[in-house]
Amino acid sequence: MKQKTIKSPFKLAGIGLHTGEQTSLQVSPAAPNSGIIFIKAGRKIPAKVNQVKETKRGTSLDGIAVTEHLLAAIFALGIDNLEIEIKGGELPAMDGSALPFVEALEKAGIAEQTLNKNHLTVQQPLRLTAGEAALEALPYNGFKVDFMVDFPGIGEQHCSFELENEAFKKRIAPARTFGYIEEYELLKEQGLARGASFDNALVLGKDGYLNPPRFPDELVRHKILDLIGDLALLGQPLKAWIKANKSGHQLNIELVRRLTQK
Repeated sequence: MKQKTIKSPFKLAGIGLHTGEQTSLQVSPAAPNSGIIFIKAGRKIPAKVNQVKETKRGTSLDGIAVTEHLLAAIFALGIDNLEIEIKGGELPAMDGSALPFVEALEKAGIAEQTLNKNHLTVQQPLRLTAGEAALEALPYNGFKVDFMVDFPGIGEQHCSFELENEAFKKRIAPARTFGYIEEYELLKEQGLARGASFDNALVLGKDGYLNPPRFPDELVRHKILDLIGDLALLGQPLKAWIKANKSGHQLNIELVRRLTQK
């Protein structure tokens, strides 16, 4: 299977979810074996786990926040090599999902390159836990995720997803980031969620959703989206069956670190 990039550059702009400030990016093709490279103020930042600086409210690389939605789209489309020049401190929130990124990448066209992909294949089971959260990687000839979450006012949600054909675009990419209305003012005081709104997030209250969900189980679908975006920091395609229970960015990134050490 050959490496892939895009055929033509494209630009996207919008406000940042946390800063509330205008931000933009230009995505361009890159040569085989380049990997995914962010460029900020002339500085190149590889989309690799060793560049992760923060996992509290999204995955931040060195000076670039909330990378996981774009990286999930790139990973799911099987794109290996890109340059992403960013102006601002975080990626545009768009509608809070990965769908605008998927659509932009597809519109740019996906181009096959000359060199073969180098998959990371899980050979032995690997299990991590942190409190109630658990994350497990199992051998599998493909890429599959089983995820379970349990949120107050919503209850348990479970989703099983296998990366094939249009499955990501239809089932996972449209799922939006989410948060509780009760946390909103507190987050703003911490300098977070300043760009969040009913237009780019699924808002939760103590008794359920405050704006219409795109799927009845949109929360767990977005958690799968986030997990895929974090796994993209492996820097190569992954063959594994991932089982997740209440996992978040911190545990996701720890799994990526452990997998890169094998």
